[in-house]
Amino acid sequence: MIVSALKINENLEEQIARPTAGFPHLACYEDVTEHPGGYVPWHWHADVEFIWALQGGIRLDTNRHSFTVHAGEGAFINSNVLHYKEPLAGPAPIMLDQLFDLSLLAGFPGSVFEQKYIMPVVKCRELEAMVFYPSSPNQRRILELIRHAYDAAELAEYGYEIVVRNDLSSAWGLLCREAAGILGSEKVTASQSEERIKRMMTYIREHYRERISLEQIAEAASISERECLRCFRRNLNTTPFTYLLEYRIRRAAEELRETDKAVTEIAYDCGFGGSSYFTKTFKKGMDCTPSQYRELYVQERKIQTEGTAEQRMRFNDSRGGQDDRA
Repeated sequence: MIVSALKINENLEEQIARPTAGFPHLACYEDVTEHPGGYVPWHWHADVEFIWALQGGIRLDTNRHSFTVHAGEGAFINSNVLHYKEPLAGPAPIMLDQLFDLSLLAGFPGSVFEQKYIMPVVKCRELEAMVFYPSSPNQRRILELIRHAYDAAELAEYGYEIVVRNDLSSAWGLLCREAAGILGSEKVTASQSEERIKRMMTYIREHYRERISLEQIAEAASISERECLRCFRRNLNTTPFTYLLEYRIRRAAEELRETDKAVTEIAYDCGFGGSSYFTKTFKKGMDCTPSQYRELYVQERKIQTEGTAEQRMRFNDSRGGQDDRA
């Protein structure tokens, strides 16, 4: 299986590494619980995304809607749509993800494919996402196509790029049919509120190491502090400072995993006033101290790379019954 965790960069966009030059497509599996905090935070990316749920289930939230995706089901996430993923109760959710630039299907700019089938979907902001169910014949066929495309990309045999492009083109055509009612209705453009929240999220990303006031966050979107609070509640169902705190914790978790910096140094690097407050806040958000988190990550990495299948299975069972995916 393709082992590749999606990473979110400082621009709140997923870092999408293309395994094949000139082929704007990425296939990878994602265990949502393996992200810091056990969820994927609010973010966006220019690529569209197809998801096929291999195991467990997730709650998928967008700016205007909330969906659930269970094993055997799938989903589509539109370009530049704010979204968030959280595991449902049960087995660790494993999603088979495919992210791709729409030039893969559109061909050259101005083509009939782009004008007739791609742009109407991308420009329809009401179509933030869609869930596919195997009980519907059309949607079952979409699920078959996106799973077949994923498997072809995983095998990477000669000509797989053609297979992936054909499968995703066919799935896109069926998606257009399924979304006809939405595409034919009055278009919902990107809201002013959505643009404001992106500007404020970007400001937090750029200044999370510093002391940030509500006034500064609001000024990033040229709105009042009261409107700033409403905007975060309306779009993300949280407050600016809760979002800031969670972002700092995620950045700290990344530094704990990727560097050998002392915990105190990481605390100051990520905007916490000191190691004591950092440890208390990190433990509340991650259910373990920073030192325990680093130790667990080092242990997991060693077992997953050097341990036997039995050792990996025992380790995963100790973390909540996750399957061996080596």
